[in-house]
Formats: sequence, structure tokens, C-alpha cells
Amino acid sequence: MKAATGKIKNHFHSTVSPIIRRITALIKDHNLVVREDKVVVAVSGGADSLALLHILQAVDLHLHLLAVYIDHGLRPLETPHEQTVIKKCCYALEVPFITKAVNVQQLVAQEKRSPEEAARILRYAALENIRLENGAALIAVGHTADDQVEEFFLRLIRGSSKKGLSGMQIRNDRIIRPLLQENKGALTAYLNSLDIAWCQDSSNLDKQFLRNRVRLDLLPLLEQDFNPAIRRTVLQTMDVLAEEEHYLEKQAAAAFLQYVIPDELMTKGCKSTQLAIEIVPFCEYHPAIRRRLLEKCCWHMAIRPTYRQICTLLDFFKDGENGGEIHLEDGVRAEKRHPHLILWRPLEKGRLRGTRPSCKGIHLPIPGPGCYFVPEVGRELVLEKTILSSYHKKAEKLLFLALEKVTFPLLLRTSLAGELFHPCNGVGRKKISRFFNDRKIPAKDRPSWPVLVSGAEIIALPGLQIDHAYRITDETTAILAISWLKRQS
Repeated sequence: MKAATGKIKNHFHSTVSPIIRRITALIKDHNLVVREDKVVVAVSGGADSLALLHILQAVDLHLHLLAVYIDHGLRPLETPHEQTVIKKCCYALEVPFITKAVNVQQLVAQEKRSPEEAARILRYAALENIRLENGAALIAVGHTADDQVEEFFLRLIRGSSKKGLSGMQIRNDRIIRPLLQENKGALTAYLNSLDIAWCQDSSNLDKQFLRNRVRLDLLPLLEQDFNPAIRRTVLQTMDVLAEEEHYLEKQAAAAFLQYVIPDELMTKGCKSTQLAIEIVPFCEYHPAIRRRLLEKCCWHMAIRPTYRQICTLLDFFKDGENGGEIHLEDGVRAEKRHPHLILWRPLEKGRLRGTRPSCKGIHLPIPGPGCYFVPEVGRELVLEKTILSSYHKKAEKLLFLALEKVTFPLLLRTSLAGELFHPCNGVGRKKISRFFNDRKIPAKDRPSWPVLVSGAEIIALPGLQIDHAYRITDETTAILAISWLKRQS
């Protein structure tokens, strides 16, 4: 820990320091906060977060701050000292202070994440809970320009899109980063000018972490042997990438709204998301927009859009056969059903492999003509008696059969494995599964498509075809019209 050289000076003086002026201007330019906002400030005890706390208290906006220390349980010998330092600062600034413990090791064990990732997930979750509990508008974190440069190399090394390489944002929803354009040297100089002590996190020197190797080894090497101004160069490059990212994101968002159709399905009683992407307009876009559209779709389906996954989807759009299917991560399937490519989860939550689940069995007696709602599939079967003069061969979404050949009551039921029927005007009997394949019925819809039977004989597949034995002939005098309608919500 850096030793304190005296009491905290009053920095609400007539001559505002340059860093206060810069942060005030940045807050106004980016509309980060409004006067008298309540803000949760994440404070670790390090120089960056303590500087953030003091600067936000110093800006002339009368903000209501709440300092929060998240104890990750990873450095038990250092935590009490850090909390003591923060308490002293908060007391001097008249800022309330609370601590919150999170169990990083448990998340590491449960989800096989790295300690860094687990700590980040739990830290932000805890800060958001505290924000909600205290009615705060925002969460302020102390990321700096140096952190931004380190993040660039981390993402470059691990692989990232232009969006990733453009770096952290000054504002991301409820998270604000007022120090993102300041370097650590300016912040430590500011703290020194006020005789404010800060703590040194020992884990920041541990080179088993990639971030520390970037900061302690890679960046000094680049500055010494390649470009003394590498940090400024990287930040300028990130600014350009961020501007281009903003433009391309607007184009992709507009395309998403126009050509991607979101829907909700019921699978095993649980709602799941389905996306339908129009194939022709998608393929007409520039590859950069196509990739971004697919990235947005992956995020919408709650899966990470990896480079390999996006390439697989792009190839499937171009060369995949209609009716074909590919498996993505976390149980997501992509199916080509012209004119759309569909992303959905056919299996119940928690299952990633296996066959699609059958729908709940349908067994609905049909005593006579009328309307019958089938709740298992959200459709309505409508049977209407009509006469020959009302029969129109071109009528859409209707099936017609000879009424005199039908014996009520009928039964609407789930089809059986291997079951046969004779499609009207077909060459002979055919398995229903084969008929579905010939008609290119999507695989997800087949288990829920029922059959209408009279006695022991199938007379129709509602919405698709009647059995040849029940066709209309010259002797037919009365007709049964069959509709298979989707119930409107």
C-alpha cells in the first residue's frame, strides 16, 4: 500500500483541477449522469477506483454516491486493509459505504470458468443488485485508458470481432466509465496532490494471468523495441474502429428489424425463442452485414457467436439444402425452410442432443360437422357440410371429400410410427413420414401433425391431403370441407 502523507485535502476549492474539468466535460458530452443522480461506485481500494470516487464527489453535479466494495474471497489477507482504507476515504467524503461478499470459487467449480471471469460475472451481478436495492440510476467503474489498451491486446490475442477490438464503451446501459480517457499516471498524480493513500492488489503482479503479462511484459516490450507511443496509437485505432462499428451496427440493426422474424414456441410447456431469417434479402447484403446479422441472431438465441459458428451458418445459407438442418451450440438448430432459415431449440431446456420430443398425444372425438379446438397444437379443425354446387376446386386451405363415404363419429389423433395412407390421386399407399418428406414439411412440425380417421381408416391429413378412397367422384352429392386453421392469439 502507498503510504499516506497527510490528511485528505479539501479539493472543492476555487481552482478546479484539470482532471476534474476533463471528467466534467466528458460527463456532459456523453450525458453520463444528470444532476443529483444516485450512483453506485465500485471501489476496490486501488488508485483508479479511489480516484473515481473522489472525482465524482468533486464534479459540480451534487451526485448521491454509494461506495461498494465487492469481496471476491480470493485475497483474505488483503481484504480487511483495503476495506479500512476505503472507509477512511468515504468518511472524509461523507459517502456511505457497504461491502458485499461473493463466492467466486463456487462459480469456478460449478461452471468451469476461470477465476477472472467468475469474479467479473459475480461482481457485476452484485453491483446491479445493490443498484436496484438502493434505487440508484447508474453503476460507475474505474476503467482507464490503460485498461482499454490492455483489453485491446487481450481480445486480439484471444480472437475478436471489430466490435470487440473497439473496446469498452464509456457508457453501456447502466454501467458508466468516466475515467476511460484518463491514464493511470494522471490519476495517481491527482491522488498524490490530495495526499490520498491507495492499496496495491497483489494479484496485479501475478503473471499467471494473461492481463498481467500484457501489462508487465508485452506493452513495455512494444514501447521499447517497436513504438514508444504504442498506447496512443492503439487508442486512436480503437476510436476509428468504434466509429465504424457504430455505423455498421446501425445498418445491421435495420436489416434485423426488416428481415428477421422473432417468434415464441411452446416446447414441453416452456417458451422458447425462434428466429426466421429471410434467405433471399439476407444473401443480397454485403458479407460484413451478413456476419453481423448472424451475430445478432446468435445473441438473440443466447449463444455466443464464434467465428467458426458464423462461418458454418454462412455456408449453410449458401449451400444448404431446403429441409436441411445443422446443430449449433446449446441445443440450437438451424433449419432451411425456404424462404426462411430458422433458428430454434427443438429440445426442452437442458437437453442438447437427441431426437425431438413428441407432442402431447392428440385424441379428440369428432361427433359431427363443427369447429373443434386442438389445444395441444393451438389449431382449430373445422368440418363443414356443403353441396356439390358450392364446391370449388381452387379453394385455398380447404380439403374436400365425399361426405357419403364418411361415418361419424370421427377421431382426430396423433399419427402412429410407420402408418400408411393413400394420398389422393397418388400411385399407391405411402408412409405418412415419407409423405411429409415429399411435401417438405419441417421436421419440427411432423410429430404434432394429426390424422383424421373414420373407424380404422385414415380419411385425411388436415391441411395437407385426403385419402384417395374418399375423393369426390361424379356420384358425389354432398361434400365435407375440412379446414385446419391456426388459432389467432
